[in-house]
Amino acid sequence: MPRRREARPPAEHYGDLVRVALMEARPAGLHTYQLIAATRLTPSQVGRGIRHVRDVVATENLTPITWTRQDGYLFSDDPADWIEYDKRQCRQILGRLTR
Repeated sequence: MPRRREARPPAEHYGDLVRVALMEARPAGLHTYQLIAATRLTPSQVGRGIRHVRDVVATENLTPITWTRQDGYLFSDDPADWIEYDKRQCRQILGRLTR
């Protein structure tokens, strides 16, 4: 009798945990190892959560997530970061369309 695989939580769950951890640390940012400790997720789960936050939550709430070597991941309040985020999103969509 084959064993059933346990269902993995969706990326939305990981994204919510990452978003809450980043909001609690605001205005400071969190590095990946700090996110792992704060959310108690594995590195790959944190990565999935960050991708979900970057793709879905940032576009819904218009607060892009940025990464810097010094501060780690953080939600930016700087309008220049928002403009750069929109430009990257447009380039990404344009690249998909041209392919």
